[in-house]
Amino acid sequence: MLKKSNYSFPLLKAGTILLIFILAILHQKADAQQMFVDDAEVTTYRSFQIETWYGSRESWYLTAFSPVRGLELGTGLGFDSRDGFEPANWILEAKFVPVDLETKGWAIGGVAGLLYDLDGDLEEVFAYIPYSRMIFKESSVLHINGGFEAVQEEDWEYEIITGIRGDFGINERFTILSEVAAANFGDFFFKGGLRISLIPDLLEMDITYGEGFRRMETAPGFNIGIAFTPDQLW
Repeated sequence: MLKKSNYSFPLLKAGTILLIFILAILHQKADAQQMFVDDAEVTTYRSFQIETWYGSRESWYLTAFSPVRGLELGTGLGFDSRDGFEPANWILEAKFVPVDLETKGWAIGGVAGLLYDLDGDLEEVFAYIPYSRMIFKESSVLHINGGFEAVQEEDWEYEIITGIRGDFGINERFTILSEVAAANFGDFFFKGGLRISLIPDLLEMDITYGEGFRRMETAPGFNIGIAFTPDQLW
């Protein structure tokens, strides 16, 4: 009995540590999206996606589903990572991409969304066009975004948002992520990192870091997140 107990304790300890690690990631909030520049793809038709990531500035928990081919509807909750992970706002988003990227080698679509505070007041309206194209013999993907956002401060403020991103495949499990984005063709920031396919076509993890090209600019900082995307359910 003593020998069995000695084996059980390390296993219990290891299991507890693993559980804490998983819960920590899920509690802290990937790809509406850890990367700023979006891809011209929607989640699996007749299925759903759960994304969660922790960021040094903000964290998110997002869900999305695709009831109609080419259409994705999503919602989620944002948290202020610098203020005790207090819930800060929630989002509604619709994305339509009529072309399949993997079939055509390119795709273009449209995205629109609304951001509310927890009292239900509208804080932000945004819309943009994502374009994606397979490159380097379909081992990598280039993404380009262009659109606008309107933010409610004392008055409504409007900005043009643009960005370009590359997903450079190393092998089946690892992809290098790199992007540059800007508001009103200024206030540029960069972001880069690594995407890891933990379970191919099901579970992915992104680890990224971003900063502004000039000091004191708003930038993404450190982010780590996961995305769970099961196959078609019905």
